[in-house]
This record gives sequence, C-alpha cells and structure tokens, in this order.
Amino acid sequence: ATGSSRLVRFSGASMLPKRRLAPAAWLATLSFLCQTEASSKHQKGTTAIDLPHHSFAPPLEYANLLGDWTVSGASIFERDVLLLHPGVAERQGFAWNTRPLKTNNFQVSFSFHLTGESDVSKAASDQSFAFWFVRQDIGKEFNETRAIKAKTWQEGLKEQGFLLSGSKGLFEGIGVVFSTTDSEKKAASTVSFVSNDNHQTLEYGSDVPVKDAKVLDFRNKYPVQFIIRVEPAHVTGHMVVDGISHECFSVDRKNFPVKADGYLGFSAWSGSAQEGKSSDFLSISRVEALNFDDESVGEELVGVPEKEQAAMKSLMAEETRHFKDQKDQKEHISKITAMLSQYLADAKPESDKMAFKISSMVDSLNSVDSSCRTLTKEMHLLWHPKDKKGADGSKGAHKSHVQEMKHQLMGLRKLLAKEGALHMEKLEAVHSNLLEYRDQASKATGSEALGKITAQSAKLEKTVQSRGTQMSWMMIVLLASVVGIGYLMWQRMRYYEKKHFI
Repeated sequence: ATGSSRLVRFSGASMLPKRRLAPAAWLATLSFLCQTEASSKHQKGTTAIDLPHHSFAPPLEYANLLGDWTVSGASIFERDVLLLHPGVAERQGFAWNTRPLKTNNFQVSFSFHLTGESDVSKAASDQSFAFWFVRQDIGKEFNETRAIKAKTWQEGLKEQGFLLSGSKGLFEGIGVVFSTTDSEKKAASTVSFVSNDNHQTLEYGSDVPVKDAKVLDFRNKYPVQFIIRVEPAHVTGHMVVDGISHECFSVDRKNFPVKADGYLGFSAWSGSAQEGKSSDFLSISRVEALNFDDESVGEELVGVPEKEQAAMKSLMAEETRHFKDQKDQKEHISKITAMLSQYLADAKPESDKMAFKISSMVDSLNSVDSSCRTLTKEMHLLWHPKDKKGADGSKGAHKSHVQEMKHQLMGLRKLLAKEGALHMEKLEAVHSNLLEYRDQASKATGSEALGKITAQSAKLEKTVQSRGTQMSWMMIVLLASVVGIGYLMWQRMRYYEKKHFI
C-alpha cells in the first residue's frame, strides 16, 4: 500500500462467511497487536482489515448487496459486474454505499471497464464518472421519483443539483473524476482529484476537469484498476493500466484533514446526445476497501449486538493499548480470548455447513480434473501419434494428422455404407421369404380346414339320412301297432257284446 513500509493484512478465517468476518478479523488483529505491543512500539498504518460491507467481487448476488448499496438510474448489479450505464446517451450511473466508513485511514481499489469508440474525440465530450468519499448520505438525498417525473432525466438531476458526473456538486469530502476531456475541453482521457468543504457548488465543464488533471488512456483497456489511499493528512491515487502503475495525484491535506464517517459511492453521466459522437459502456467488476486504522472498527458490525460492539470499541481505545504490567496485559488478552471463543462457537454451525459444501465442491472438481486429464490424453493420442511423421519430417505434424484422420473417417464411412447396403439386401431377402412362407402357410392351412369341413358335412349327411330312415320305420311300426291294438280291442268288444246282449 502507498505510504506504508510494512503491510499486515487480515481477512478472517477462510471457512467463515465473508459477511461475518469483521468481528473475528478485528479481534484477531487486536490480539496480535496487544501481544506484540509490550515488546515493541506499535507502528500505525501497517495493518489492513477487509471492509466486506464496502466491497464486492464476482459472482455478485443482488440479495446480498441490497443492504449495502443503493443503485439508481441506469445502474444495475449483474452476475459479474456492476453496470453503471450502457453505451446510451443521457443515462445516469448511481451506486452509493448505505453505511458510513468510520475511519479516515483507508484504501479503496476498484477495477472498471470503459469501452466505446477507439478515437476519444468521438466519445461524448461531457461524459464522465467519479468515485466519492463524502460526509453526506447521497443515496438518501437523491430522489429517484422526482427524476422520473421530470421531462427528462437530465432536468430531474438539475432540479436536485446532481450535475457533477451524476452526483451533487455541493458536498463535503473528496472525489476522483474520470473524464474524456481536459480542462481546455480538448479530447483526452483524464483523471482529476476534487475536494469540497460544502461551501461551493462544483460544476462539470468549469471546475472539473481540473487544470492539473492526469492525462492517461484508460478507455478500451481491460482490466483497469484504480487505487486511492486516504490518510488524514495525505491522499494519493494510482491507476494500473496494462500492468503498469501510474501516479495520478498526491495531495497534502494537513491543513484540511480528511474526516471519518463518510460514504463511498460511484456516479456517472453518459453524456448528452451529440451528432457524430457516442457514449461509452461503463462497468465495475470489483471493489475492495481496506481499513488501516487500528483504533477504529472501520464499518458497522452487522449482526453483532451493541454490547459486543461497545466491548470491542473499548478494547481498541488508546488507553487500553498500553499496560502497566503483565497482569493488565493478561486480563486484556483474556477478554479478547473470551470474545473470540464466543464468536467461534456461534459461527461453528455455519462453518460446518460451509465446510461440507466445500468438500462436495472439491469432490466435483476432482471428478472434473480426472475427466479433463482423460480427455487431454485422448486428444494427445489422436493429434500426436508416436509413430507418425509429417510431410516435412516433423514428428506429429498437425497437417498430416488432420489428413490421416480425414482419410480414416472417409474409409470408415465407405465401409459402413457398403456393409449397410449388403445388410439391407439380406434383410429384404429374408423379409421376402417370410412373406412367401406366410402365404404358403396360409394357403395350406385353408385347404386342410376345408377338407375337414367337407368330411364332417358328409358324415353329418349320412347320420341325418340314417336317422331319417330309422324314424320312418319307427313311425310305420307304431302305426301298425296302433292299428293291430285297435283291431284286437274291436274284436274283444264284439265278443262281449254278443255274449251279453244276443
């Protein structure tokens, strides 16, 4: 970090969620400082603490950022970047942190991507974007509804005084303005440091860009990183373009020290519609805020009870940093140890859950790694045969490999086509034979059935004739029996009649 001879950075335990690292990281830092302070003089500004609620990095989750950042205008959090504004004229970019930064000894670095016409003179002359650290809560002061109801968005900004790169020109704090023109309105990518004590309204085009603005081509470059190091009495800014760091400004603030409890933010104006000129596309992919003040918490400790916050602040107070004897030092370290133990106990369930997820991810990565190794080996064997040489004598020449593979593929295609035709002929012959056999079987089956039916019909006819003859004879015999019996009865009756009446 600029202005530091030694940097010790704390970012918390790797297994704990980033949003809950602040208390543990601070306590770990305090424990380290307290244990080393008894034997050596403490060096201020050498310890860097992550400020997670003032930072973000991809992948971005809007639900997690909603409580920390206010976005408006054309700005929106996407999966990989914060889009400040698209390449469309008269669009405002607006992203402000909702929590005050409780320190004036910090560093902010952010990576941005500004793309548009290759010639800067073809970019909108009044477009610009800015980074801010101001005492006002700009996110609350901006009235989006008022801007929407205005005739144009620019008029809505003008009514509220938001005409300095999409933010207020009247503020108390510092800022860095990135523009496409210099102070003489000539086309050039410039970086300007601005400050205000809330007594003057700064305007773009007259007060900004400043005369000593740094001219540096940062358009159509990726990635571009800007680093601003803020100390109470000194502010420096560096820009890293194509891996080379350039100092943009170094400002002495001894007479006007930077105050704590300010708000970080980004604003932008894509420029007015101009004939023959276009607006750039602006996005921010990463923001990292670090606290170098070991006597300040740096940001609000979200999710930590007020009692614990007060205890931490008391432990960080100047009067608790020097001890009369080892007994006082031991008591101080015991308090810190107890707080750390309590925090670790509370964070253990979530830590175990995360450890399980990481273990599952590691297994998945191992599986992917194995598949990639297998695929690499297969491609190596396909494209680099050990016993083949190219036309120029080089082993495994790419052209010869391609030609050989094409030849093999063509041979396989011909072979498959030929064999396929033969198989089709055989299948058609088999199919024809099956149809013929089916017809023959059908015919054979029909004749046999007809013969059986004829035989049965003849047999039935004989049976019927035989039965008819039998019935006829039976009828004749029956009639003869009836006539004989009648005759006998008649004879018997005549006998009795003659015997009794004659």
